[in-house]
Amino acid sequence: MSGEVMLAAPGVVTSWLPLAPILTPLGIGLLTLAPLRRSLRAALLVGGAGLTLLFALLLLAATGAGSGTVLVSTLGGWAAPFGIVMAADRLGAYLSVLGAVAGLFAAWFMAAEEDPARERHHAFAFFLLLLTGVQLSFLTGDLFNLFVAFEVMLVASYALTVLGATREQLREGFRYIVMNLTASALLVLACGLTYGLLGTLNLAHLAQRSAELGPNAGVTAISVLLLIVFSAKGALFPLGFWLPGTYPALPAASGTFFASVLTKVGVYALVRVLITVFPQDPALPRALLLGLGAVTMLYGALGAVSQREWRRILSFTVVGSVGYLAFGLGLGTPEALRATVVYLAVSVLVTLALFLIAAVAERASGTRNVKARGFLEAMPLLAACFLLCALTVAGLPPSGGFIAKFALVRAGLAQASGPQGSLLTVIAVVSALVSSLITLYALLNVWRGFFWGKHPREEPVRQVPLTQRLPAYLASALVASLSLGAGPLLAFSGTVARELGEPERYIRGVLGTAPIVIPPPPTGDDVQKKDGQKESGQKTRTEEEK
Repeated sequence: MSGEVMLAAPGVVTSWLPLAPILTPLGIGLLTLAPLRRSLRAALLVGGAGLTLLFALLLLAATGAGSGTVLVSTLGGWAAPFGIVMAADRLGAYLSVLGAVAGLFAAWFMAAEEDPARERHHAFAFFLLLLTGVQLSFLTGDLFNLFVAFEVMLVASYALTVLGATREQLREGFRYIVMNLTASALLVLACGLTYGLLGTLNLAHLAQRSAELGPNAGVTAISVLLLIVFSAKGALFPLGFWLPGTYPALPAASGTFFASVLTKVGVYALVRVLITVFPQDPALPRALLLGLGAVTMLYGALGAVSQREWRRILSFTVVGSVGYLAFGLGLGTPEALRATVVYLAVSVLVTLALFLIAAVAERASGTRNVKARGFLEAMPLLAACFLLCALTVAGLPPSGGFIAKFALVRAGLAQASGPQGSLLTVIAVVSALVSSLITLYALLNVWRGFFWGKHPREEPVRQVPLTQRLPAYLASALVASLSLGAGPLLAFSGTVARELGEPERYIRGVLGTAPIVIPPPPTGDDVQKKDGQKESGQKTRTEEEK
C-alpha cells in the first residue's frame, strides 16, 4: 500500500453524518472547560445535547432512505477494512437518537439543578464526554474502536461516579470501576483472539470472514467471550450486581442518563456481534442469552420489591428490562427481534421518565424513602406521570410496554410450540409473565406509599422549580406517545429486524461491492527494482542538467 490513500470502494455511501453526533458533544464539551459564567456553560451543555439530537435525527432520516442505506465516514481517507470507519445503519441511527434524547433531558435537568461542588470539577464537560462515548459506541464500525468507545464512555462515567466524594459514591464507584475494568480487559483479549483467527477487526469484514469460514469452534468461543463482556456492560445477572447500588449513589441528572442508556450500549453490542457479525453458529450464545435473560427478569423484579428507596427500586427495574432484551435476542426469530427493537425504545424512555420523576419526588419530600405519603393532592400531575410509567414498565394495556412485552411473549410461545422449542424457552416465557406481575406489585407499592394517604402536616411539601419538573412531564409525554404511535414504531422495528436478518446488506454497505484486495508484502526483488528505478531517474536528471 506504501502510503497510498484507499478511497471508498464502489457501492459505499460516504457521508459526514455518522461523525456529527460524535464530534458535536466532544467539541462543545471542550468549550465548557473555558472559564465562562455558569449560565453560559449550562447553555453550552443543553445546546450541545440538543445539536447531538438534531444530527442523530438527520442520520436516522438518511439511513431510512429507500431500502435502507448504510452511511460510512472514513477517517484519514482509508477505506474499510484498512482504516477506521464510522458506519451507521438503521439500527445504529435509531439507538443514536434514543441516546441523544436521554442525553438532552438529563442535560436539561443538570443545567436546572445547580451543583457548584461538582460543576467546579467540570461535571458538564464529563457529561458531554460520556455522551460522546455513547454515540461512538453506537456508530463505530470496528471492534477495537468499540473498545475505545467504551473507554471514552467509562472514563467520563468514572469521574461522574466519584464527583462529590461521599462515602456511598466512593464505595459503589469502586465496585463499578473494578467490574468495568475487568470487562474491558476481557474485551481486549477478545479483540486479540478475533484478529488472530480472522485477520481483521472491522465489523463488516468480520461478518464476511465468518460467513466464509462457516460454523467454527473458535468463532463460537469468541462469541461466548464477547457475550460475557457485553453481558457485564449490560448488567445481565449475575454480572450486573454493581448496578442497583451504583445508580442511586449518583447525582440525579447523571444517574438518569446512566440508567437510561448505558446498559443499552451493552445490549446493542450483543445485537451487533451475535446477529450481524457471528450468526453462523447461534445455538450456544442464544441458549445462554435465554437462560441469563430469564434469571435477570426475575432478579430485577424481586429486587424491586425488596427496596424502599426511589432510585434503588427503579435501578432493579432497569436490570429487569435488560433481561427482557436478552430474552428477545435469545429467541432470535424475526418476530422476537422486532419486539426487541420496540422494547429498546420503551426501556430507554420509561427509565428516563421514571428517574426524572424520582428526582422531583425526592426533592419535594426531602427523603429518598417512598413511604412519605400524601403527595397526590400536592402533585397530581407527577402522580399521573408515575402511574403511566408504572403501567408501561409492568406491561399493562394500552401502554407501549404492553405492546412490546406482548410481542416478546407471543414470539416466545411461537418458538416453544414449534420444532425448535425447548424447555428453556418455556421457562423464559413464564419468567417474563411472572416478572411483569411482581414489578407491577412493586411499583403500586411506591404509588401507595408516596402518593396515597394523608400528608403529615408537620412536614410541608417542598417547592420544586418548574425547570426541574418540566423534563419529567415531557419525558412522560414521550412514554405516552409510544402507545399512540405504536403502528409506525412496529413498522419501523419490523424493517430493522429484516435488515438484521440480512448481514450481507451491512457488509455491502461498509465494504462495497468490489472484492477486497490486500497487496502482498514487498519482496527483495521489488526493493531492488525500485532502487534501480530511482538510480536511473537520478542519472536522467543529471544528464539533463549537464
